[in-house]
Amino acid sequence: MAKSKAEKKKQKRKIKIKQIKTSRFQQTIRENSLFHLEDARYFYNSGNMDRALKSIKKATAAQSNEEEIFCLMGAIGLRTGNTALELSAMAGLEKIGQLADDLRIDRIYKLVELKKFDDCITKVNWALKNFTRLKIKDKRQIKAKIQSIKEYCLLMTDKDRNNFPDSPLSSRPAPFDPLEKFAPQTSLEKTEQIPVKKPIPEPIVSQLPKIPDVPIIYTIKDTPFFNALSDPIPASPETYELAILSHEIRFTESFETLICLSSLTQVKSFWYQEETAKKVLKQFRGRAMLSDEVGLGKTIEALIILMEYIKRGMVKTALILTPTPLVSQWKDEISSKFNMDIPSTDDPGFKSGSKTFWKAPFVIASINQAKSKKNFDFITAREYDMIIVDEAHHLKNRSTLNWKLVNSLKKRFILLLTATPVENNLMELYNLIILLKPGQLETATSFREKFMKRGDPTDPRNRALLKELLGQVMVRNTRALAGINIPPRFAQTIRIEPTTAETAFYEQLEALIISLNEKKQGRAKMIVKNLLTQAGSSPKAVESTLTRMLEKEDYLLEHERELRAVKTLCRTTLDTPKNKALLKLIKATQEKIIVFVKYKGTIEHLAEFLEWNNILFSLFHGGMNNPQKEAAIETFQNKTQVLVTTEIGGEGRNLQFCSRMVNYDLPWNPMKIESGSRGFFSPSPHNTLHAGPHRAFHQGYRAEAG
Repeated sequence: MAKSKAEKKKQKRKIKIKQIKTSRFQQTIRENSLFHLEDARYFYNSGNMDRALKSIKKATAAQSNEEEIFCLMGAIGLRTGNTALELSAMAGLEKIGQLADDLRIDRIYKLVELKKFDDCITKVNWALKNFTRLKIKDKRQIKAKIQSIKEYCLLMTDKDRNNFPDSPLSSRPAPFDPLEKFAPQTSLEKTEQIPVKKPIPEPIVSQLPKIPDVPIIYTIKDTPFFNALSDPIPASPETYELAILSHEIRFTESFETLICLSSLTQVKSFWYQEETAKKVLKQFRGRAMLSDEVGLGKTIEALIILMEYIKRGMVKTALILTPTPLVSQWKDEISSKFNMDIPSTDDPGFKSGSKTFWKAPFVIASINQAKSKKNFDFITAREYDMIIVDEAHHLKNRSTLNWKLVNSLKKRFILLLTATPVENNLMELYNLIILLKPGQLETATSFREKFMKRGDPTDPRNRALLKELLGQVMVRNTRALAGINIPPRFAQTIRIEPTTAETAFYEQLEALIISLNEKKQGRAKMIVKNLLTQAGSSPKAVESTLTRMLEKEDYLLEHERELRAVKTLCRTTLDTPKNKALLKLIKATQEKIIVFVKYKGTIEHLAEFLEWNNILFSLFHGGMNNPQKEAAIETFQNKTQVLVTTEIGGEGRNLQFCSRMVNYDLPWNPMKIESGSRGFFSPSPHNTLHAGPHRAFHQGYRAEAG
């Protein structure tokens, strides 16, 4: 019986879902494999061969078709004298078609050393059959040698191996050194390799003469030794610097002592910042989320970690990604406190020489610039030793270009900085963790089943297990733990009675929203939400949206009259009760005041009101370029009393000189209330102006009640 269209469509959908699941599963496996590969590289370069061996075995178990894995496995085997491991690496390379011809010959020598004569005969037969195609040097000598090896192996399969006479290996050439082929690709400078003692076959050992023991005698001349200790003449500055340098080199073997702290200027690190840096370096191996509470110095912690790696020669390239308004602040922090002049996307010559700019070893960039079509492919094509992402909660959604950019970057170490890793849903936390350590929280489906409750996406199940897993990749210091005594913050909600005109405006807008909801269910949802939030901000914000709707004709004809009627009501006077309350707050103090608003229309409304009342103010919003934003902050600090800003003004900005904050309106997401005040850790008063006279709007702004 022929399948219906619906059944065919359903079957196609099942196939597509299966393909997506398979693709995601393969991606997870690859990410796990690459993570273990990075671990193995780190331990290999630090000389910890046991840990390197364990990590490379995990990488092989997760993914068995990566050339880099087998190359590193061979390098570990060569350095440790583990011939069996080298043979396993060669077998892996042969399986994926990447085994070089010189390694094929060297494998024959190693098989003889391990007395695997049958395998050796098989490999020799293949080599002799394809000898004309092999790309090796000294072909004539090697061919004669492997023919001799074949005869030796044939005899050894029939005779007593312990009593067999002279081996043809006694005069063989030294095996090819595969270290160059196997050497792992890292950004570290090549260090002198310690020669590995190769095992020698027993027939050869029996012929070697015994080397007599050489006695070693140490003598110390007492006079110069004691003279050096008792010399009263102080050492020269050069000698002192040399001694300090030797001390630093001594401690580069571990992270118990941070060698970069002595180079800090204009800042003194706190004990919890140093402990955080040590934990990330020692336990997390440079891949961590720094989620300290607001004001505890996540930037300083990240830069200490970066500088520690730089001082030890483990980081030679780094990319720092921040929101656009924070680029210049990061540049100033690194320059003033860590004495590094790093190019940034705020530099005057950035646009004209952007190709050269991205090739610099260290770069501070706006994430918006980095993810642009012009720069995305270039940035993701090169390799970085370290990536630092500030305000990392902007990566919470895997479907965004921000997340895809950071996930695509080739990096060895990565730090994510955010005080609010979860805002709306625990999946936001999951999406951040897989950027650090894929597989740490298993798959997305497993994470939902284990840790998420139905009906409350922010309240986790199995808290103890989740805390344990997060504790392996995340650090969160609190003010109580750190002992930082920040002045208390006093919050006050000011409720304002509307005028008759405002009440009429709200009622008319409510009728319009209900009508839009009934007639245009799907398309109206976003418009309705925007109108509700804008109404709680100011009529001017609503007017801007209605104007765009009328210009674009984004409405049904039957709504045009209602839209124009509501727009007419938006044209209220500046002396609204809400504005009068704000003016009273401003005139009651001489302290600096920052006023947070959500919409640019409201900013224009307030700017006109403050100017009319002769209040000195500065504006800060997303429509300004970085130099204009910096000028606005400088003017606010030195001249004006009031800063009117959208929520971007409170993200990562150090504005401790301001002691009073006003939320002219609040976002519907309560988490943004805390994150919006992150630049203000010394203020005491914190005011909220609440103006929602109608019940529908009051419920919509229930977050303001707190």
